[in-house]
Amino acid sequence: MEVKVTPKFGLPEFYKPDGRSVDLFTVTNKHGNSVSMINYGAAWVSAEVPDRYGKLGNVLLGYLTMAGYLHDPNYMGVTVGRFANRIEGAQFDLDGVRFKIATKGTQHSLHGGAEGFSHRIWNSQVEDDGVTFTLVSPDGDQGFPGELHVSVRYRWNDDNCLRIEFGASTNKPTPVSLTNHAYFNLRGRQQILDQMLKINADFFLPMKGDCIVTGEKAPVEGTPFDFRTAKAIGRDINCAHEQLAMGGGYDQSFLIKDTDDGKLLTVAEASDTESGRAMLMRTTYPTVHLYTGNFLQRSNVINIERSYGRRDGFCLEAQYSPNSPNLPDFPSCILRPGGTYSHATEFQFTAI
Repeated sequence: MEVKVTPKFGLPEFYKPDGRSVDLFTVTNKHGNSVSMINYGAAWVSAEVPDRYGKLGNVLLGYLTMAGYLHDPNYMGVTVGRFANRIEGAQFDLDGVRFKIATKGTQHSLHGGAEGFSHRIWNSQVEDDGVTFTLVSPDGDQGFPGELHVSVRYRWNDDNCLRIEFGASTNKPTPVSLTNHAYFNLRGRQQILDQMLKINADFFLPMKGDCIVTGEKAPVEGTPFDFRTAKAIGRDINCAHEQLAMGGGYDQSFLIKDTDDGKLLTVAEASDTESGRAMLMRTTYPTVHLYTGNFLQRSNVINIERSYGRRDGFCLEAQYSPNSPNLPDFPSCILRPGGTYSHATEFQFTAI
């Protein structure tokens, strides 16, 4: 395995928040296939994997320089925390105390508050098969209690499998739900509507206004949310269903298991018939969130091929249930002193 570090990932001269540079880390296996990460947001920025003819192509949406990530409103490939997704009213009660989280002028918190982990420079350590990023979140950060020590370890192997290991410890009880927010397009171009997706879930989590999970567990059977048999992502995306209308397409969480048992399970499979690329997803988390890029915004920052627009990529975000600090019947996201937060998600790429 080869790990290459490219210093100063197109870093604008004006961007020096704490004197550290943003670096690009590229891990290449013996087949010449690679993944790349940056220490800004501990972001996964590319995955160069072969199609059925052996031609390499990038299956992640991302930018060529740091300027793209500085101006990106879409959480492109970043590590999201301290709590992924939404918390209703930007508040929660823990051990008899109410905590209020910072927001960006909205009623609810999203992806860790006004300035979550996705918008910070992380420390980095190169390893034989990848890179580990670490961050210390102080007590009261964005309103969350406890000093939280966080690690995100990326490991790439010769089977074209990227394993992302999330770790954390705290000195006070606090909610924690870390995820990676990569956007996939297995063809590498065009919208993702005819790419195939399977999700091994019998239940999805309905939402009320503002895309807030209610605490219900609804069967997927007989709904547009039934992905238990692989189907094109776009087959039911425009159905007249109030849950789809709320997010302008898929923006739903699927319950994989009722307990946080730490077992690594295959939760999703995706494929593209044109290129032959396929992806298998495994995770220890109890929930996976499907987002079909309904609000992807084009910008002036151009990727190698083009800028991005609506439904140009899809996300599969392994996490605890959105709003679970306020939902006691869901697997607990509360990390306590002396406990260890340890979860893993794997993405394995093949060709069919």
